[in-house]
Amino acid sequence: MLKSLGEKIFRLYCHPDFAEDILGDLEEYYEHNLNVKGQAYANRKFFIDVLLLFRVSLLRSNWLTQNIIYTTMVKNNIKVAYRSMMRHKFYSMLNLLGLAVSMAACIFIAMYVKHELSYDKHFPNSERIFRVANYLKFADNEFNLPTAPDPFAKTVQEEFPEVVRAGRTRGNTSMLIRVGDQYFQQPRITWADQEFMDIFRFSLISGDKAHLLDEPNTVVLEESTARKFFGNEDPIGQTIRVDNTTDMKVTGVIADIPENTHFDYDMFISMLNREDARQNFWLSNNFVTYVELQNPDQQAAFDGKMLDFLIKHMGQQVQQFMGADMQEGLDAGAMDIRYYLQPLKDIHLYSSLDFELGETGTIQNVYFFSIIGAFILLIACINFMNMATARAAIRAKEVGVRKVLGSMRHQLIGQFITEAILNVSLAMVFGILLVYAFLPAFNELTEKSMENPIFGTGGLWPYLLLATFVVGLLAGSYPAFILSSFSPVKVLKGQITKGKASKWLRNTLVIVQFAISIFLIVGSLMVYQQLSFLQNKQLGFNKDQILIVHETQLLGEQLNAFKTELERNPMVEGASVSGYIPATDALNDFPFLREEASSPDEAVSTQNWYVDEDYARVFDIELVAGRFFDKDLASDSSAVIVNETALKRFGYTENPIGKRIKTLEGVVNNRSETFTIIGVMKDFHFRNMTTNITPHALFLGKSNSALSIRFAPEAAAEVVDYAQNTWDNFAGGQPFEYSFLDQIFKNQFRSQQRVKTIFMVFAILAITIACLGLFGLAAFVTEQRQKEIGIRKVLGASTFTLLTLLFNNFTWLILLSAALAIPLAWWYMEDWLSAYPFRIAIDPLIFLAGTAGVLIISWLTVGYQSLKAARRNPVDNLRYE
Repeated sequence: MLKSLGEKIFRLYCHPDFAEDILGDLEEYYEHNLNVKGQAYANRKFFIDVLLLFRVSLLRSNWLTQNIIYTTMVKNNIKVAYRSMMRHKFYSMLNLLGLAVSMAACIFIAMYVKHELSYDKHFPNSERIFRVANYLKFADNEFNLPTAPDPFAKTVQEEFPEVVRAGRTRGNTSMLIRVGDQYFQQPRITWADQEFMDIFRFSLISGDKAHLLDEPNTVVLEESTARKFFGNEDPIGQTIRVDNTTDMKVTGVIADIPENTHFDYDMFISMLNREDARQNFWLSNNFVTYVELQNPDQQAAFDGKMLDFLIKHMGQQVQQFMGADMQEGLDAGAMDIRYYLQPLKDIHLYSSLDFELGETGTIQNVYFFSIIGAFILLIACINFMNMATARAAIRAKEVGVRKVLGSMRHQLIGQFITEAILNVSLAMVFGILLVYAFLPAFNELTEKSMENPIFGTGGLWPYLLLATFVVGLLAGSYPAFILSSFSPVKVLKGQITKGKASKWLRNTLVIVQFAISIFLIVGSLMVYQQLSFLQNKQLGFNKDQILIVHETQLLGEQLNAFKTELERNPMVEGASVSGYIPATDALNDFPFLREEASSPDEAVSTQNWYVDEDYARVFDIELVAGRFFDKDLASDSSAVIVNETALKRFGYTENPIGKRIKTLEGVVNNRSETFTIIGVMKDFHFRNMTTNITPHALFLGKSNSALSIRFAPEAAAEVVDYAQNTWDNFAGGQPFEYSFLDQIFKNQFRSQQRVKTIFMVFAILAITIACLGLFGLAAFVTEQRQKEIGIRKVLGASTFTLLTLLFNNFTWLILLSAALAIPLAWWYMEDWLSAYPFRIAIDPLIFLAGTAGVLIISWLTVGYQSLKAARRNPVDNLRYE
C-alpha cells in the first residue's frame, strides 16, 4: 500500500524525466531491501525516499527557488570541497604540493618564454625595421654575415623608394675613457651614424634628437654610463677623452637600452670619426646596417631588387680586384652573392649568422621549454586525476546518497569540478609565493633581471587566472564525470566495481608521466655529456696558466719595456704581444691564393692573425713542420705560418715549407703581396668549440692591444699582483684590465651551460612531482589491499614476497614508460647533437641509466608504504574495516 501510494504521488507531481529516471533506481533499491529486510521495511523505506525526493522536486519547480538553491549550492560546494580536503589531509597535501611546484615551474617557464619572444619589440615601428644580412660564396669559401659594405646604407636610401632611412653601426669594443682626472675602462662602445639613432628612436633624456651624431667627435651615452662618468652633473656639452687620443663632446643621453635587445651598447661614437666609413668599398662587409621601410610588406620587393642593385654597384670592383665578371661568375656558379633583410623582431630567435652582435636564442629552445612546462603541468594534473579516480570507491557512497536525495548529475559534476578548481587555486597562490621566493635565483640562472613578473606592467596575472580555471577543469573533469556516473542503487548495495576502466586509465597516466620523466632525465644526461666533452676536448694549445693584460696599446712605446720587465719575474714563463687571442672576438679574415693560381676562384679565405715571435711558446702551439718566427731574421716579415686545414685548402700537402701564397690584388695595401710558408701548425680551436676549424694563418706584425703571460702553476695571484704593480709604474694611473684565458673559454659555454642547468632543474622537478603522485597512489593502493596483505601473511607470505607483489605493478608501468620514452629521446637528442661539429656518440648506457634511475626512485617512493603495510600485524590488516 505505501509503495503504491508513493509511486502515484511521485508520478503526479514530479518532472516526468526526473520521475522515470529515479523510480527505476528506487525499484532496484526496493528489491534489495525486500530480499534483505522484508516486505514491511521495504515498503516503508520506499515511501520515505519518495517523500524526500518529492520535496526536492517541488523546490526544483520554482524558478526563484532554483536560483536561491544554485547560490547556496555554490557555497555548499566550496564548503564540501574544503571539508573533503581536511578529511583527507595526506592526499590533499600531496596534490597541493605537486600542483604548487608545477605551477611555479610553469610560471618561470612562461616568464622565460615571454622574455625571449619580446626581443626588440619595444622599439617604435619595430615591425618596419630590418637588418641587412648576406650569404657569400666563392670557391670553397662560405660566409653568413649580419653586415654590409660601407656605402650600402646611403645608396639604398637614395635608390629604393620603399626605404625611409638606413643607418649603420660598426664594432663593439672597450676603450679607455678619461673624464677630468678619472679613468674608466668602458666596454660596449660602438660607432654609429645619425640615421641609426633616427631609426631606433631611443628614449632621449637630454640632447637634440635630430643632431646627436651628425658631427665628428660627438658621443651619445646611456643614462647609467653618463651617471658613472659625470655623477649628477649635466653631461650635455661636456668633453671626454677617448684612448688618450681624441676629445669628444657629449651631445645626448638616452635611457638605458632594455636587455631584451639583440645589441648591447653603452656608448655611441659618431661614424664620421671612421675613415673606413666613407671609402665607397663594396667588397668589405664591416658595417651592421639597418633599414626602415615604409611598409613591412615591402620586404620581399626589396629582396627581389637586390641582385640587380649589387651587380650595378659591386660588379666593377669585383672585376677590378678579382679579375672576374660578376654576372658571369653568378651564372656559372663560381660565386654566389645574396643580400637580404632580416625582420628586427626575428633576429634574436631566428638568426644564427657568423659573428652575431651578441648571444642569440633559438625558437627551438622556446618551443622546448614550453613543452617542458606543459609536461610538468600535465604530470601534476595526472597526479590529481589518479588520486581522484583511485578514491572513487570511497566517494561512491557519497555520490549514491546525494543522488538518492535528488542531486542531478550536473550538480555532482559541479561539486567535483569546484573541488578541483579550489585545489588548483590554492596551488596557484602557493606557486606564486614560490616564484617570488626563487626569483633572484632564477634571474641569476638565466642572466636576466626580471622584476615583479606577475603583477607588474605587462604581468602574467590575467594568464594565470585563466590557467587556474582551465587546469581546474582539466584536472577535475574526468574524475567528475566518472564519479557522477555511478548508479546510486548499485553503490548503496555495495555492488560498485573496483573500476577496471579507471585502473586502466590510472596505469596509462602513470606510464605517460614517467615516460616524460625518463625523457627529461635522459636529455639532461646527454646535454651534460656533450658539454663535458666540449669543455674537456683537446684544443690544440694550452689555455691554462695564461694571463691576458688588455688595452696594452695605451703604453705606446713603453710596451716592449713592460713586457721585458714582466719576463724578469721567475714565475713568468713567457710573454707575447698580440691582440689576437683564441676564443675572443679579435678576428680578421681575407682571401689568399697559392702562388701558381691564376683565377680568383681558387682563393682561400683565411683567418689572419698578427703575432710576435713568442706567440707559439706562450700558447704552446705545436708545429708539425718548419719553424716559428725569428725576430733576428728580416725575411720573416714576409713569412707566414698556416694551419693544417689551410694547407689542405691550398693544395700544399707535400713539402709545404718554402711554398708561397699571395693576396688578391688590392686587398692588402692596395697591391698583391706574397708570403713564404715557413711553418705548419697543428689545427687548434682558435674560435670556439661549436664551430669547425677553418683556414688560419699567422704573420709577424704589429698587434699591440693585449699582452699574454704564461705563468708557473699555482702562481696566478702572485703574477697578477706583480703585473699590476708593473703596469702602475708604466701606465701613469690608467686602469689595469686583465682576464684568464681558461675563464674566457669557460664563458663560451655559458649559454649551453645555462640551458643544461635549466634542463636539469626542470627534469628534477618533473620526476619529483611524478614521485609525489606515485607516493600517494602507492599509499592508497596499499591501503586498499590491506585485507589481501593480511590474508597472504597469515598464509605464510614473507615480507620480501609481499614487497615484490606490491612493487611488480609499478615496475612494469615504468618499464613500459621507458619503452615509450627511449625512442623519442633518441630521435630528439640525435637531432640536437647534429648541430655540433664535434659531438659525442649516443651511448645506450645513458638510456639504461635514466631508466634505472627512475626505477630506483620509484622503488624508494613505493617502498616506504609497501614495507609499512608488509610489516604490519596481519590482525590489524584483517580488522581495518
